[in-house]
Amino acid sequence: MKLLTIIVLFLQTVAVRAQEYPFAKDFVHGTIVLKDSTQKTGQIKWYPDPGDKLKFREKENSKTLKYAPEELLGFNVDSLKFVSLFNFEAYAAQYALLGKKLKVKHTFGQLQASGRYTIYFINISEYNALSGAIQNYPNFVFEKKTDSGFQYAAYPVAIRMSNAKYEKAKEDLYVFFADSPEIIEKIKLFKQQDNFFEIIDLVKRSN
Repeated sequence: MKLLTIIVLFLQTVAVRAQEYPFAKDFVHGTIVLKDSTQKTGQIKWYPDPGDKLKFREKENSKTLKYAPEELLGFNVDSLKFVSLFNFEAYAAQYALLGKKLKVKHTFGQLQASGRYTIYFINISEYNALSGAIQNYPNFVFEKKTDSGFQYAAYPVAIRMSNAKYEKAKEDLYVFFADSPEIIEKIKLFKQQDNFFEIIDLVKRSN
C-alpha cells in the first residue's frame, strides 16, 4: 500500500507518462527559445523522448517546423519549462534488463529547480523485451557547473527492476554530491519503495 501511494503521488507531481503532457498528442500554445535567446510564440507539439523532434508552427495553418534539442535553448508551455540537455547517461530498458546505462545525446528536460544543483525530469520511451511493449523510463537528472563544464548524474524513478539495480544506480549520485555529505547520507538510506521526493526536497534546500 505504501508503494502504491508513493507511485500515485509521483504520477500526480511529475508527468511520468508521455500522454500526461498536453503537447504530446496535440499542438498547444507555447514558446520556443532559439539559440540566440530570441523567443517565438506559437503552437508546440513534442513527444517527450530523446529521439523526437519538437514541432512548432506560428498558428494552425502555418508551416510546421521541426527542431532538435541542439537547435533550441528550450521551450515553455504554460508553467512548464523545458531546457535542452546534452551528453549524459540515464536509465532505461537496457539497465532494467542488463544493467547498462543509456547514453543520451540530447533531449529536453523539464526544469524542476535551479541553483547550486539544477534538477530536471526526463522521460525515455523504449521497447521492453520482457513485456513486449513500449515502456516509459522516467529519470531525474541532476546538473552542476564545474571548472571543465557541466557534470550530470541521473537516477531512475518508478521503474520496475530489482533493488540491486537501484542500489547500483546510487553510485553516480555519491560522486555527484561528493561535496554534500548530508545529501549522500540521505541517498544511502533511500530504498526503492521510499519517496524520492524527500531527496529532491533536500537538494532544493541545499540550493
